[in-house]
Amino acid sequence: MIPLPAIVRRFVFPRSRPVIAPLGRGLINDSWLVTASRKRGVLQRINRRVFPEPARIMANVATVSRHLAAQPDRRLQLPGLIAARSGGNFVRAGGEFWRLWRYLPAVTLERVDHPDLAFRLGWSLGHLHRLLAGIDPAALHDTLPGFHVTPTYLDAFDRALAAWRAPFSPALERACDFVQQRRRRAVVLEQAGLPRRVVHGDPKLDNVLFDPASLRPLAWVDLDTLKPGLWLWDIGDCVRSACGRRGCLDLPLTAALIEGWLAEAGRWLTAAEIDLLPEAIWLLPFELGLRFLTDHLEGDRYFKVAFPGENLRRALAQFALTEDIERRWVDLLGLCPPRRGRRYSNT
Repeated sequence: MIPLPAIVRRFVFPRSRPVIAPLGRGLINDSWLVTASRKRGVLQRINRRVFPEPARIMANVATVSRHLAAQPDRRLQLPGLIAARSGGNFVRAGGEFWRLWRYLPAVTLERVDHPDLAFRLGWSLGHLHRLLAGIDPAALHDTLPGFHVTPTYLDAFDRALAAWRAPFSPALERACDFVQQRRRRAVVLEQAGLPRRVVHGDPKLDNVLFDPASLRPLAWVDLDTLKPGLWLWDIGDCVRSACGRRGCLDLPLTAALIEGWLAEAGRWLTAAEIDLLPEAIWLLPFELGLRFLTDHLEGDRYFKVAFPGENLRRALAQFALTEDIERRWVDLLGLCPPRRGRRYSNT
């Protein structure tokens, strides 16, 4: 493997000896914080097992960046890329694809603990959707075919389950039964004929950078999944990540986050999208649990694991959240959409 300092020197970045340290806890790509001559960047190696065509990812990022540059917005941004010395926005080296992002002085949050912050987070996602609404989805590559298409995940689960030859533990049997009992409901978004739009694709909480002092959302990162898709995927996953805690859905946080999102994105939504918003909030934790479970059955090929069985444990945690949403379904329906009139401060 080519040493990381040699990779950094292939970008338009200070040539002095860089200090490089691991960064983040991403389950897919590897990231490092790079410091040289008082400048900082974030070096990433794109996981080619997950993204077999990284050049398409970078083309999408370039398309979206050009679109946003034409409508400057100080309230929200995407991180900029540092150019390669050979041209373009990535480097091929050692059989791998590398990119170097400009470092943004910001923080990520492990949890949302107040409705005001949840509102700002939802507003930020809605504002991103509003900014992306002017891009023709056909102008972007589908960087990860089948991503968030639940019937595709169910097919993969069926194949993995049929090929499983080890004994079934009680936990594994419980997880598989959970999927089988809900598989008919899990295809509702794909059957609804909802409009395709440009989506972030992975709007979980740790993909948002916040101002350290005000905790105002500054930027959305992890742009590998920018692609055509459903906005309901994004809002469902954002609620799952920010409002799901220890197998329970925090309803006040959920109400605030949805209200913030609708404040920006609501005017673009169809009646069908608004009607299916609760189903998206139910679906995304179920879908992620299904993906974790399938990866466990397949030998942990997609998500990084620290120990055998971690993906099964992750799956059961998402299924616990799914089940809690089912128990509180009537309450959730009362939140979607929330009452007109903003109750929380804007960003």
